[in-house]
Amino acid sequence: MSVLDDVLRVTRSGATPATTARTLGIDEGLVVAALDHWARRGALAPTLARRDAPCSSCDPGTPSDTPLPLACAGCPLARR
Repeated sequence: MSVLDDVLRVTRSGATPATTARTLGIDEGLVVAALDHWARRGALAPTLARRDAPCSSCDPGTPSDTPLPLACAGCPLARR
């Protein structure tokens, strides 16, 4: 498997970029670049932060104009 495939696999299991980097032993910047690659390819789409999202810290009824928790600041899966 390639690093790109490994990042996608670990991220889909619910890991954050930092956790993915630690798990794979690579730089977090490389993880973010790989996630960007997969998002552009359509294999991974940014989603609204929901209860079923990897960090599960956002309430599903949260309006889109409500700021996300500080912990979501670096998450590529959190809404922008």
